Amino acid sequence: AVTVHPAGRVDGADLTYARLAAAHHPRLSHHLLPLGTQHLPYTDITAVPVTDEPAPSTLTRARLEGQLRWMHDRLGSRTHLTGDGGDSVLFLPPAHLADLLRHRLYRRAASEAAGWARLRHRPVLPLLREARALTDTDRAHALRDLACALETGAMPSGQGDVRWFPALPLPPWATNTATRMLSAAVHEVAAAADSLPGLDLAVRILVDDVREVARTAAADAQLAAASGIELHNPFLDARVVDTVLRTEVRHRPPVHAYKPVLARAMSGVLPDPLASRTTKGSFNADHYTGLRAALPELQHLADGRLAALGLADPTLLRAHLAQAAAGIPMSLAILEQAMAAEAWLRTLDRPATTWSRPREGDHTSG
Repeated sequence: AVTVHPAGRVDGADLTYARLAAAHHPRLSHHLLPLGTQHLPYTDITAVPVTDEPAPSTLTRARLEGQLRWMHDRLGSRTHLTGDGGDSVLFLPPAHLADLLRHRLYRRAASEAAGWARLRHRPVLPLLREARALTDTDRAHALRDLACALETGAMPSGQGDVRWFPALPLPPWATNTATRMLSAAVHEVAAAADSLPGLDLAVRILVDDVREVARTAAADAQLAAASGIELHNPFLDARVVDTVLRTEVRHRPPVHAYKPVLARAMSGVLPDPLASRTTKGSFNADHYTGLRAALPELQHLADGRLAALGLADPTLLRAHLAQAAAGIPMSLAILEQAMAAEAWLRTLDRPATTWSRPREGDHTSG
């Protein structure tokens, strides 16, 4: 087992829990891997290997490749297990509250709404009203509403905790062309027949989430393969996903609980302080640090393929990058997706591999 940590810091945060887990299993060989400035997010992202689509680990390519190659060279590792996908599989979407109402589990709906409200620092009644309204809204109708919101720029009312799809905050650098293309895509999905009708709302939303994370996990596996490592996502194992999706509404965990199914499954495997943990480590500080360090390169990427395709305004994108690098509070998710897409598009311009026929007399093994 390998635990990464900032160079020079060998205590605290996830290291404490990693050491507890290692001590719980004396036969486990536990190694620490220090990360330096060369491993910061956004470092040399255009050197990412070619994949079928933008890999989620594009922005952390330097860290991931450094980690995989270190394990390969030092430990002879050929396989890496990642926890990616766990959040999609192990957390119920808030639409579960609507399912409880549909199945007339009113007392439990009120109890879980109160728990979610405490977690999100929201009043309870608006959550229950959102859940009640959602019971009368099908997926196609929600998609059409989302497309119309994109076209008009009007965000849905309320904070949107309990809904089919999260609101899509359009960044200021997204062009009208990008908005029209996105809206058209959403309308196209809304017009198509749902291939999985009749499912509970939370289950249908989970299916979409799992499909997305599984598809992008394939791109991450291709990225790891470039370092000679097979990447596996145990949380996306078919038996795990099947078990989660088939669980009846009465037996699903509370919507506000922190991965209780995982805690029960790992009972006896993990020490109690780790099994009872209700938070996860954050790399936000590293992302801001890496963003500042790589800002000149990222500013150059703003005038790249997305701008040429008319999807991003380079001037506004550069300004947004500068604001993020300055530490102005904002969600980095859409910005990071844009940079990952830009880096991926540039990989498609690399010269293709040229194959040649073996000369007569050459011997090749199949």
